[in-house]
Amino acid sequence: IMATVKKRKVDAECRLFQEKWTNDFFFVEVKGKPVCLVCGEALAVMKKANLERHYSTKHAKLDELKGPMRVDKVNALRRSLEAQQAAFIRPSSDRENITRASFVVSELIAKKLKPHAEGEFVKECLVAAAEVLAPDKVKLFQSVSLSRRTVADRITDMAQNIEKTLRDTARDFEYFSLACDETTDITNTAQLAIFVRGITANFEIKEELLSLQAMHGTSKGDDLFSQVVVAMNNFELPFEKLSGIATDGAPAMVGTQKGLTALVKKEMSRLGLDPSDIVVCHCIIHQESLCAHSLKLNNVMKTVVSTINFIKSRELNNRQFKELLSELESEYGDLVYHCEVRWLSRSNMLARFYTLREEVKHFIEMKGKPVMELSDGKFLSDLAFMVDITKHLSELNIKLQGPNQLVSSLLSNVKIFEVKLRLWQEQLERGNTVHFPTLQEQKPDVMTEYAGECAKLVQAFDERFHDVKNIQRELDMFATPFNVQPSDVPDKFQMEIIELQDNNELKAKYNNLSLLDFYKLYVSAEDFPILRRHALKFASLFGTTYRCEQFFSKLTLAKTRFRSRLTDPNLENQLRVASSSLPADIRCLSKEKQFQPSH
Repeated sequence: IMATVKKRKVDAECRLFQEKWTNDFFFVEVKGKPVCLVCGEALAVMKKANLERHYSTKHAKLDELKGPMRVDKVNALRRSLEAQQAAFIRPSSDRENITRASFVVSELIAKKLKPHAEGEFVKECLVAAAEVLAPDKVKLFQSVSLSRRTVADRITDMAQNIEKTLRDTARDFEYFSLACDETTDITNTAQLAIFVRGITANFEIKEELLSLQAMHGTSKGDDLFSQVVVAMNNFELPFEKLSGIATDGAPAMVGTQKGLTALVKKEMSRLGLDPSDIVVCHCIIHQESLCAHSLKLNNVMKTVVSTINFIKSRELNNRQFKELLSELESEYGDLVYHCEVRWLSRSNMLARFYTLREEVKHFIEMKGKPVMELSDGKFLSDLAFMVDITKHLSELNIKLQGPNQLVSSLLSNVKIFEVKLRLWQEQLERGNTVHFPTLQEQKPDVMTEYAGECAKLVQAFDERFHDVKNIQRELDMFATPFNVQPSDVPDKFQMEIIELQDNNELKAKYNNLSLLDFYKLYVSAEDFPILRRHALKFASLFGTTYRCEQFFSKLTLAKTRFRSRLTDPNLENQLRVASSSLPADIRCLSKEKQFQPSH
């Protein structure tokens, strides 16, 4: 039997190219292979004898070159080779940049909520600018594909990339909560928006769109629940990590038997989880707005709204009124409308009307439609009070708005406002109008009615926020752990609360850091495992549906009567790109795409 001869492996010999071979034999190393600078031939083996044999047999005449002349010849040949290589590399780089430019422009179109067809107009602008600024680059700009279909495809690719990033991020969530709200678009289709707020073990919070679902059939509680389950499964979010749900308080959302929250609790029970662990929150901003409706000075709103409508709903009246304000050099140039769904508009409308009350009175009398209330001191006092109180309510509303807010901070603002209301009630009963400057101008004789309006607001806040205040103890343990009494907290927290409160160093850190930073850096899982888990849960909660409302504003801009045929997937993809804080990996997407020049 013949012995097996092992095949020699050249790669295993670890032969390295030596720089002196360039000057001796006119060779350079390219991608691990020796390449001749003269003829461009690449040899298979990095071996001196092979290079020398090639040189002596094919380029022996170069021996005549000595010293500086030989060095110059080598440098010239090296530059020639590099130029040849660049000729092949540059087109590849240009193709990738052209594709990348297509993605970048498509992303801007999505973020600005523009129609996909705008890409073609943008391309015309780019080419026109290039013809002036960089005539030699015009062909590159002409190659950027920005057709309507291409822009839609690019936005889809970016949305899927963001989804993938969110799915990867969601795996690290310790807890997450959902915010669900529903609206109707321009085609009368119900749109369900589901946002997720998740927190990692390092107290990093992400608020992202989970799903936008068009509800073409019914939108009952079980329909909403099935869509929520689909969205959670799509992003691999288990019920075990669900900490809470924030809704707009509609019956389909919070019905005791067949509402979304009730069905979620039933599902948790079916899975062997404790449904009482989930925190159900009616949007705090929405509840604050409902409290504001308890103000009963309806005569003011009725008179103001009807007067403004008389002026602004008729083009001639509105034009003449603006001219009057211009002639009188008034502070404002026009009145503003009030819309019930725009919660902050009432304060702006009343303040503007009060400031222009004399001009309004003069104009209305000129038109032969006098409003007697504008000459009534009691009405003017009521109007002044409404101006001040709605201004205070609007300031509270603005504090409650914004992303990434903690439930504890939101409720703290509400509690502070309730304290203010009680103070204002007492002061108004004594005739003190220090916090009502507009009312102070009118100098009313009796103010018990206005104190009564403050009392109604206090009662409305107590009733509206009763359900959220049921978790006040848990929130206090999270937000103010140094102020709670150990005997008042559940047994499992007592030992850790005592240890935390007796640590003066931790108390100093708590006073000097934000709440989340304090928990992240100093409440360790080793020393305070139960408190840290508790903090993670309550930091993950949505307190409002602000993200949904903000999202619906973008939906209104994206799906208009001019784009009413926008498909559900394209609508969701564009809004995901427009609203996400997670950037799409455009560089990676560009490399994956095959270059297709625009024609």
